[in-house]
Amino acid sequence: MKKNIGKIIKSMEHLHKKNISIFNVTFLIETVERRMKSVEIISFVEYFDYLEKNAKEAELLFDSMNINYSEFFRESLSFEILEQNISPGIVARTPEGGEIRVWSAGCATGQEAYSIAMQFLDIIGNSKKNIRIRVFASDICEAALFKAEKGTYGINDIQNVTIRRLNKYFVKTGETYTIIPELRRCVNFIKYDMLDLSSANPPESIYGDFDIVMCSNMLMYYESDSQRVIINKLKQAVSPTGYLVTGEVEKKIIENCTMLKNVSAYGPIFIK
Repeated sequence: MKKNIGKIIKSMEHLHKKNISIFNVTFLIETVERRMKSVEIISFVEYFDYLEKNAKEAELLFDSMNINYSEFFRESLSFEILEQNISPGIVARTPEGGEIRVWSAGCATGQEAYSIAMQFLDIIGNSKKNIRIRVFASDICEAALFKAEKGTYGINDIQNVTIRRLNKYFVKTGETYTIIPELRRCVNFIKYDMLDLSSANPPESIYGDFDIVMCSNMLMYYESDSQRVIINKLKQAVSPTGYLVTGEVEKKIIENCTMLKNVSAYGPIFIK
C-alpha cells in the first residue's frame, strides 16, 4: 500500500483539489484502509478507480483525516503538573485586572480548552485576585467547533471530570452535561489552519504572547515538514515566560525539533 499512496495523493490534489501530502504516510495508509473497508472494497486498484470517479468519496476520505477525538483532562499527568506547579505561578504573577492567555491548538470538540479554563477559574478563585482567563481554542473542522461551542457532552465524555467540577461547571439534563455560561465565556472557538503561512496564530487573538500553548495529539498525524511549520508557530506564540504543553507521544518530536527545555521529568511541558 505504501508505494501506492502517492497515486492517491496526486489524485486528491489534481482531480479533487485537496492536499493530503501534509499528513504522515502511515496515517494516510490507515485512513485509506478504513475508507476501503467502509465502501466494501478490497483491492487498492478498485478503490483508486472508485476515488477517481467519485467526488463524494474524496470528501469523505479528506474529512476522515480530521481527527476530532478528545477528552476532558486527557493528559492527566500534564494537567496535574500544571495545576500543582505551574498555573498558580502564572496567576500569582498576573497583575490585578490582568488577563491570562491560553491557546488550545487543534482543540477538536473543546474538552481540552474547557479543562484548562476550569483549572484556571479554580486557581483564580482561590487567589481572590481580580484577573480573568481567556482561552483561544482553534481547529480547522467546523463540525467539531460547532459541537465545542454548544458545550454539551454525553456521560461517556465526562469520565475524567471530578464530581466537584461537574457540579460547579456543568448543568445536567438527563444523560447530557452542558457547560455553564461563566465557563463558556472564557473560551473563544476559532476556525484556524495551523499550516496557514500568512499568520503566526489565530487573528482573533490579536497577538501571540500566550502564557500557555496547548497542542496535544495532533503533530503525530503530519509529515515532518508540516510538523516543523506547526512547531515554529507554537514556539513563537509562547510568551518569554510561558509554557508549551504537548501530548506524551509528541514529546520526542518537540525535543528533536526545538531548543525548548522540558521542565518536568514526567510530562511534556516546555519553556523557551
